[in-house]
Amino acid sequence: MIRVVVGLAIAATYILMVMGNVVTTSGSGLACPDWPLCHGAVIPPPPYNNWIEMGHRLMASLTGTLVLLSTILIWMKVKRGVPKWFTLVALILTGIVAGLGAFVVLSEAPNLESLFDVLLISTHIILAATIFTLMIFTFRMLPQSPGKKVEKFYLLMLGFVVLQVLLGILVRYGQASLACPDFPYCKGVWIPDFIDLKITLQFIHRVNALIIFTISLAYMIDCLRKGHDRLSASVTFVFILAQATIGAYIIWSSMYFPYVVLHGANGFALYGWLVYKAAPHFKSENLTEGV
Repeated sequence: MIRVVVGLAIAATYILMVMGNVVTTSGSGLACPDWPLCHGAVIPPPPYNNWIEMGHRLMASLTGTLVLLSTILIWMKVKRGVPKWFTLVALILTGIVAGLGAFVVLSEAPNLESLFDVLLISTHIILAATIFTLMIFTFRMLPQSPGKKVEKFYLLMLGFVVLQVLLGILVRYGQASLACPDFPYCKGVWIPDFIDLKITLQFIHRVNALIIFTISLAYMIDCLRKGHDRLSASVTFVFILAQATIGAYIIWSSMYFPYVVLHGANGFALYGWLVYKAAPHFKSENLTEGV
């Protein structure tokens, strides 16, 4: 029962993050100028931007409920501390994210008129990713989770992907997504002049992506050659290859909406997969009972 509820909370958090990307990409962040209702109603009037924003809020309510239920069940069933504290922190952060979401709307932060607006929205995303991480760690610490040895590759990849997420936030909300309007070149050269902060951010983001791609490709080839960890290594590389390909199409299409949304969805899935693979490194045995 606990595994099902925690799994649903993880799935809901992922969907919420994807929907959040849809909200920002479609420019729907201020479609509902009030909070928690939208134009004074649960089901707002047209246009579609209102429905996108209100759908995101309703999904946030469902996610919060599932995190709360997960926390209650974990605290009722778990013997010792780690999963209990993970869910409690996730629950607290969920409350903070809800309050922060309201402040983002009421302060009109999606207009990105100041550094404070960028920091506010970035913090909102980072906290959501933290909740996602904590719930996956909790799931992996429950009984019946695979107890295989954790390859250090996944810990390394997780570190690089966390860095890439942070860089992606800076690129996106620093309005540097098209600072290099071509790919694989940047303004027609391999290495641009770093006189513009936006170009610098975009270039660092690309370099880190290349590092991730190269390491994952090398690891997959080594696993296929040795007959070890082949499936997980291949899944990881497919995620990374897809992310790189979609990222290139975003540049070539000048931020075509479906590519931007797909890039976020695949990126969150890659991040969740790596957290899932790395989590057993921190797992203690016999933490729960009565699950």
